[in-house]
Amino acid sequence: MTTYLKTAAMITLCIFIPPLGWLFMYKYSTFDKRTNFVLAAACLAFFVYANMTAGNVQNIFGSKEGFEQTMTPEQFREKFNAASKKLAPNLGIEIAAPFTVEDKNFSHEFTPKLKLVGTVDGENISALKILTAPETKDESFQTINVLGLLIATLNPELDVDDRSEVFRDLRMLKEVSTEGSYDWTTSRGRVKYSVHADKGDVTFTAELK
Repeated sequence: MTTYLKTAAMITLCIFIPPLGWLFMYKYSTFDKRTNFVLAAACLAFFVYANMTAGNVQNIFGSKEGFEQTMTPEQFREKFNAASKKLAPNLGIEIAAPFTVEDKNFSHEFTPKLKLVGTVDGENISALKILTAPETKDESFQTINVLGLLIATLNPELDVDDRSEVFRDLRMLKEVSTEGSYDWTTSRGRVKYSVHADKGDVTFTAELK
């Protein structure tokens, strides 16, 4: 292999498969140590930047919790509806109309007792809240389904058992309790989930950290 081809192969590997590129550089590079270091750093920076813009950071660093990209209200609506069609196709839970953002807030009413409220920072969502006051098991079941879809939308890397753990952490695995006052919190990836109850009103919050 000529020097030109070796250098081209080394740079290509450093950009697309850094560990293999660094090994190739160690064995075959004709540059001095300083030049190798600068070249490796530049290739790594490009590699990380390219994957960040593609939303693949979890694949680079092997994160089990994943990396959630920022979402606009409309992107959230589309992903929520996609999750609903995939995970709960028979329930007909969807956000049909595009969101209208006013004074950094937007909302959607699933039922008179089940409402989604969101806030934005710039163009992207900073927090989402589910406001509910279920009085029957059916209303509680509806709330649980909406919450499950919300979690699946914000943390798509979680499987059904992982999503159940979120409910377990929030003491909401089987139904939404409206008795007494309580506050519970848990986190998955960049999302902090919490539930607050007071006098029958329950607020479930998903805050993007």
